[in-house]
Amino acid sequence: MKLSDIILSALFIFALFSCRNKNVDKDVISENITENSEPEMIYPIEYYQNEIIKYEDNYYGFGNTSMKITDLMNISLIIKIDHIIPGQLTFFVCWLNQKGYVYWLYGFDDEQNIAKHYYCGDFVSFKNYKKLMEKLSGNILEYGAVSVNDFNNDGKNEIAVYSFYKNIGNVFCVYGFNNIENVLEEWCLTPVFINYDNPFPSVEYTGNGFKILEIINEEPTELVWNNYIWDSNIRKYTKQ
Repeated sequence: MKLSDIILSALFIFALFSCRNKNVDKDVISENITENSEPEMIYPIEYYQNEIIKYEDNYYGFGNTSMKITDLMNISLIIKIDHIIPGQLTFFVCWLNQKGYVYWLYGFDDEQNIAKHYYCGDFVSFKNYKKLMEKLSGNILEYGAVSVNDFNNDGKNEIAVYSFYKNIGNVFCVYGFNNIENVLEEWCLTPVFINYDNPFPSVEYTGNGFKILEIINEEPTELVWNNYIWDSNIRKYTKQ
């Protein structure tokens, strides 16, 4: 075989492998984009609200009666939230009943159907409750005591809420999505003091965590300002 033929054969083989590697790289990039991207919102907000109402009517029943969850509550707020559930078009919904607000998060897939839903707490509203939010940054929602922001600076949004637990009382919660377990988790849940007569912020965002006026004893009531800082190793806000 001539030297020129050998050189041409070598160049052909090199070009062939280069093309294959480029195709593999493109496939990997395409998979990553598909995994991390969120479905496009192709319908008006009313479509997603109606889908959520239909979903709740089907999901929550009251035996053989005609009473449904939507007979007891109505949606006071629905808002699209970006960068919280990977690969999901996500909406935060604030339901309103006679006692106050109930928070839920809904994720829609590429087919514009509900794929995930998560409960995010209850809040009993009172006069001037919005003062609780004055030292929290981010997108403070119109209804309920809720703020959406990347509080731990990881590039993804979290949901910070004041909520009420029957066995605990008033708490401050931060919800974030665990990509490994594929679930929405409570990254902070702390009993918090709320002054109903003269409301003031009992939680302050500090840049990588929160300063919280925490209830450490019920009777007699003992309150302490504690700092909770984001710990990336355990993916929780921990008391300092």
